[in-house]
Amino acid sequence: MEKSEKNPLLAGLFNMLVPGSVNIYIKKNWRKFILTFAGMIIVLAIVIWAGVSLQGSRSFSLPQGVCPGVLALIVLVPLFLNGLNAAREYNKILEDKVLYDSRKPVSQDDDDEQLKKIQKMRDEGLISEQQYNTRKSKVDSKK
Repeated sequence: MEKSEKNPLLAGLFNMLVPGSVNIYIKKNWRKFILTFAGMIIVLAIVIWAGVSLQGSRSFSLPQGVCPGVLALIVLVPLFLNGLNAAREYNKILEDKVLYDSRKPVSQDDDDEQLKKIQKMRDEGLISEQQYNTRKSKVDSKK
């Protein structure tokens, strides 16, 4: 199963709309999703309750819903940024792995297998034509 890059904007939106969903989208970790979801629902409920309470007090003369909305944004924006950063970090790790695999010396398989691997790496753009020719000549010289 080949891993694919994750869209950071989509991860941020998922995480903001369904707190903790980035754990499923990127890491496939259901346990962490459930714990994060439950915790963030409690936090959001408390924040909205506090906003409604502040809004209802006589000392604030803000339009209806402004205080709870602002307090909810204080929670939702970090959720969005957390999802965004998680996807970016995942993509960076994936790129680093591809780079590492492309520079890793070909294993000591039989010559035909080595040539197939080198050809595949060249076809996928992981190594240049010059690197391909160098590695191929090393395999050919062993024959």
